[in-house]
Amino acid sequence: MANALQLLTIGIGIAGYYALVAVGFAIIFATLRIFHIAHGTVFIAAGYLFFFLYRVYGVDMLWSGLAAIVVAALVGLAIDKAVYIPVMRRGGGLFSVFIASLGVSLIFDAGFLVYTKGVITVARTAPLAIISVGGVTFRALDLLVLAVVFMVYGLLYLWFHRTKTGLAVRGLTDNRGLAAVVGMNVGQTRTLIFLVASALAGIAGVLTAYDTGIAPDTGSRTLFVAVVAVILGGVRNILLGTIFGSLSLGILTAYAGFFFPEWVTFGVFSTMIALILVRPRGVFG
Repeated sequence: MANALQLLTIGIGIAGYYALVAVGFAIIFATLRIFHIAHGTVFIAAGYLFFFLYRVYGVDMLWSGLAAIVVAALVGLAIDKAVYIPVMRRGGGLFSVFIASLGVSLIFDAGFLVYTKGVITVARTAPLAIISVGGVTFRALDLLVLAVVFMVYGLLYLWFHRTKTGLAVRGLTDNRGLAAVVGMNVGQTRTLIFLVASALAGIAGVLTAYDTGIAPDTGSRTLFVAVVAVILGGVRNILLGTIFGSLSLGILTAYAGFFFPEWVTFGVFSTMIALILVRPRGVFG
């Protein structure tokens, strides 16, 4: 029983990272129908910038994190402005945008690999604080991650349901063509979508760099699991779908990693394929 609870706490902690990456990816995919593979690049760029500012140059942790998140938002927007929009203006469809996104991701991954030689980069210098309750131990950082997730999802809920721009985002999710017809500024809303979604990836990148560290392929590996979480939950209800999918995969990863570590990837993607066959739109699709 204690082992089961211990693995459950580990799984919930892992789910927090997936949830931050997944919800950003889901917002872009649900509204613009772009399979934004370079979202993982935004994630890893924030992590590396945080590492250099905090660990290498000694900048205050809070300011380093905020700077990395802002830069992540701008990197995500730059990818859209410099790559996706020009491709679409020249007649490229969503598949062309997907290939361009994959190319951007591979270029950045290769650059990070050349610079870091593939060494895992960890921003923190001290061990993480451990808390024990009733024979179950968990890390204080996991509480921080979960608090951030609750805050982010709460703010996103208020944004989607209580603000004009949030309602515009929901309008794009439901009917993009109609949204343009009724006078919505689609271009402005698109900019806001990329800024918000990329900032969320930046938050996850900063926390990951401080926690377990990052390597050049960390962004792509995290993104692919987050994509499975989005598929699992569905994009009809972005917040509920991504939190459900992330929590499910976080717990699956924890249990599979303990009992069958060599089968973790197999288990995650088998879940995705099975769900696509049974319920293509996801649990909440």
